[in-house]
Amino acid sequence: MISVDSNILLYAVRSFEPNHVEAKNLLDTILSQKESVAFTDIAINEFLANATNRRLSVPVTSIEQAVSQVKNWLSAPNVKVIRNSPQSFNTFVKLCERTGRSGQEIYDAQIAAICIDNGVTEFITNDKGFEKFTELRIRNPFAA
Repeated sequence: MISVDSNILLYAVRSFEPNHVEAKNLLDTILSQKESVAFTDIAINEFLANATNRRLSVPVTSIEQAVSQVKNWLSAPNVKVIRNSPQSFNTFVKLCERTGRSGQEIYDAQIAAICIDNGVTEFITNDKGFEKFTELRIRNPFAA
């Protein structure tokens, strides 16, 4: 099962991003395959927050447009949403302890824990912070 970070989702909808075409094509490809794709609820919420945040970029995406896009992604037959559970909290704590995560870095550990406990094997992101989570295969589609 594959999971996708919020940065990939943002690049896929923002035509002004340098990685837009590659991210959009990547999402289109994985959403049309048979392999399962899992979006964490956190990545969805981060996408919505960042896409609609006027302080982060202009032009901003309206909440209606952003929600419509998420609904479109979630309508693919191979997509599901995965969430925190008591088990993923325990995994999260272990990941934080092993990697020394604290402060804002804990959110990456939370996403990784959810993915690990839900059977995700590959996580697609442009965030190098995930590389310490060796339980997941991390793929940066923009790395040379």
